[in-house]
Parts: sequence; structure tokens; C-alpha cells
Amino acid sequence: DPEATEEEIEATANSEKTATLVTNAAALKAGDQIIIAALDYDYALGTTQNTNNRAQAAVTKSSTALSFGAEVQSLTLEAGTKDGTFALKAGTDAYLYAASSSANNLKTEKTITDNGSWTISIDAETGAAAVTANGTNTRNTLRYNSSSSLFSCYAADSTMKEIAIYK
Repeated sequence: DPEATEEEIEATANSEKTATLVTNAAALKAGDQIIIAALDYDYALGTTQNTNNRAQAAVTKSSTALSFGAEVQSLTLEAGTKDGTFALKAGTDAYLYAASSSANNLKTEKTITDNGSWTISIDAETGAAAVTANGTNTRNTLRYNSSSSLFSCYAADSTMKEIAIYK
């Protein structure tokens, strides 16, 4: 905003939050607040739920940290429907889920289902996270689509971009 005062600019800069790269899935527990970001791009899962996917939001990354603003979706981990899984809560009564076996869909539902219960594993060396829904839908791996600038669910062998988890 060209009309912004110095105080407003400083307040905007101070509204950024930071999170640290998670390199061990065992460090994640119910109640944690996480950010899902593209591994090799400066974008994270955004707050905008489109019809079939989630918008991206710009972030600033260093080797192990991420700075983000209000347009980035902070997710709360909750217990999933199966042992060792997490539900990804995106606000009040809103859980991310893999919504299809025939289309690349990431949607939001009000209750936790198997398609919204995610197994998380992380490559300790690269920080790449595999986040996979445990329901019957086969396009169930959360990835970043750099050409469409969005996050969605894809088949396990998809060439879509890897993601990382910060908390």
C-alpha cells in the first residue's frame, strides 16, 4: 500500500509468524499446529478452499524455517480414524480429505473420515513429507502443483511436487 504509514508497515511485518521444518514424523502429535509447504518452492497451503483444491500462499523460507502471514492455513493435528493417522483440521469443523479416485481433489468436510485420516512420513535428509489419506480414494497423496499454483491430492506415483511440514 503506497499510502501505508511506517507504523502500519511495521505492524504488517510483525504479523508474520515463523515455523520450523519437521524432519522426523515421530515429533508430530495431536494438538500440534503445522504448516504444509511445497518442498522446493516458496508457497504453502493457503486458507482458500477452492471447489476441488486449496490455493497456495506465499511464504519466506530459509534452510529450516518458514515465515508466513494470515493467508497461510495453519492446521491442527487431531487423531485420525486409524491408529497412527492424523486428521488435518483447518478451522472450526473443517477437515482436509482426499475426495476422489478419478480426479485430483482435496476438499474439506465437517467430520473426520478414513479419507481425512492421514499417514505422515518424512525423509530426515531432505525434509520431504509423504502425507497420504487412508480411505478408499486412490488419489490420496497431498502434493503441490507448481503449474496450477495449488495443493491437491494425487496418485502415489504422481510427478507433482513434494511437500514439507513445518511446526
